[in-house]
Amino acid sequence: MYLYLNHRSGEPIYRQIVEAIKYKIASGQIAVDERLPSIRRLAEELKINPRTMLKAYEELQHAGLVVMRQGQGVFVANHGTTTESVRRKAIGEMARRMLAEAFRLGAGTEEVLKIIHTESSKMEQEQGEAGHE
Repeated sequence: MYLYLNHRSGEPIYRQIVEAIKYKIASGQIAVDERLPSIRRLAEELKINPRTMLKAYEELQHAGLVVMRQGQGVFVANHGTTTESVRRKAIGEMARRMLAEAFRLGAGTEEVLKIIHTESSKMEQEQGEAGHE
């Protein structure tokens, strides 16, 4: 499994792994009930300590996204976890981070919503133009 890690970002490696796997589940790149790579194998691939990988998998399990089955492996959870629910949760977390930053800059909710609407319209227009090339 390909996961991009930025060792200079300041964000802990295990958090980067958690977020990358959440993204892959949310986008449908990893399906419900799919078996994830073993801790040892992924740690070797990523050239990280297996304990770091274990910490990431444990956090994903705590969030209800994966199930760790002794002797069988780590699987994407099937109890109410859908691509849509993971996607909504991930977008909600991004929105909270963005709003917190906007509020620190002194922006109010109305201003933030106007900016989001404007940027969304621009992106839709750009995508439409790119589709006609």
